[in-house]
Amino acid sequence: MATSSDVRAAARAKAAAERAAAARRRRRNRAIIIAAAAVVVLGGAAAIVIGSVASADAAAQAKHDALTADHTAATSAAAGSTAPPPWALPTDVSSAVSSAGLTMLTAEGTALHIHQHLTITVDGKPVAVPADMGIDEKAGRLSSLHTHDTSGILHVESPVVTTFHLDQAFAEWGVRLSPGAVGPYVDGKDGVRLTVFVDQKPYTGDPREIVLKSHEDIDVVVTTDGSAPVAPAAFSWPQGY
Repeated sequence: MATSSDVRAAARAKAAAERAAAARRRRRNRAIIIAAAAVVVLGGAAAIVIGSVASADAAAQAKHDALTADHTAATSAAAGSTAPPPWALPTDVSSAVSSAGLTMLTAEGTALHIHQHLTITVDGKPVAVPADMGIDEKAGRLSSLHTHDTSGILHVESPVVTTFHLDQAFAEWGVRLSPGAVGPYVDGKDGVRLTVFVDQKPYTGDPREIVLKSHEDIDVVVTTDGSAPVAPAAFSWPQGY
């Protein structure tokens, strides 16, 4: 069985891939910007519609605020997949993002830019947090909450300063998260023990309500043999975060 140090070592290795993916991220951002610009042909002349993009983003953000106030993501996360891992992303990115109480934007926001690190381990084995969560490359849009790779780093890049919660990530992922449960694992059932750690300390409240903060460690640790879950070591953040 892998130790918590092994899990953290693997996470650090994955995080190193984030730096290597920087070029890929820049290409994606350029593609999103290009996809957001529509060319309208009127009287044989081509016009680039840029102002409408900003208006669409403003309307999208207003919807984001309304949905977040209702906190619909808690219900969506509780209704997520209960299948065994690994957990693939939903094919309908826009619907998944909407279920998180968020909206698809044409570019990453800059008013709030923070990162968290999420891990899920089952009997010491890491469950991969998928790359491109909350990103629809084909449509050229993305959520304010997203991932770029499988390092477990969550990116919050919002055009407004607001509060994000862990349930929104799980709603976008389409995986069940509720008190004492993640995916098919339920604390106290069939020998399962489940603990959520925030910055290496057990979190005893509803995990869906964990507020996403800068450089926060969030670890969901599951054991199926009745042994007590142990918090992994603190994540070592790569440069640039």
